[in-house]
Amino acid sequence: WAWFVGLDAEATRIGNTLWAGDELDPEAAKRVIALFRLTFSDTGEVLPQVGARPVWLIMAMTPDRTIRMKPQNLVAGLPFRAPGTVN
Repeated sequence: WAWFVGLDAEATRIGNTLWAGDELDPEAAKRVIALFRLTFSDTGEVLPQVGARPVWLIMAMTPDRTIRMKPQNLVAGLPFRAPGTVN
């Protein structure tokens, strides 16, 4: 996989664990409530290291079963090229 976006702090922690190649503990795995696969129709709009590969969006709940989604993570975390960047 080339990229992920944690849609909340817990999901970011889980994604970072997986990104590092570590195994999730069973309790953390149970807290994942949604896993979305995002692909871009125009790969020229995304960073070259992502290209046509999917971006994974993760949403998770805290240990006390609360969802604290951070919508700004979606906007700030997507692998778009900088405006004006040429292929």
